Amino acid sequence: MSAILNFSVKYYGLKENVARKAGAMGKKESDREMLIWTKDEYMRFAKAKMEEPMHYYAFELLYWCGIREGELLALTPSDFDFNKRTLKINKNYQRINGCDIITEPKTPKSNRIIKMPSFLCDEMQDYIGMFYGVEKDTRLFPI
Repeated sequence: MSAILNFSVKYYGLKENVARKAGAMGKKESDREMLIWTKDEYMRFAKAKMEEPMHYYAFELLYWCGIREGELLALTPSDFDFNKRTLKINKNYQRINGCDIITEPKTPKSNRIIKMPSFLCDEMQDYIGMFYGVEKDTRLFPI
């Protein structure tokens, strides 16, 4: 809207851009400080979570791969390629009106393949191996 009014001021004699007087809508995202764990902080946290395998491996993926919570909750064994050491992100978990729903990511850029560190590949193979007869489309981190 502001761009249109600026154009009108410049080329059509509009006295002033009233959108400037109104100001911006919403909250500025840059006002919030993003809090990120250091590697040492994460390692202390992970050590405390080792007694709970599902939580430990979930946080390992979140931290080392930088995936979102909904992406984590939608992961299945078929998303891992242990030979290439990659993780395919192509779906998202949501709970809508009490129903678990797997959807496509919100944007095309959210579909991606993430390179995993070797140790994380080993850990995830161990985690998936804990499930007896797990199907390729079984969610690894159910709520």
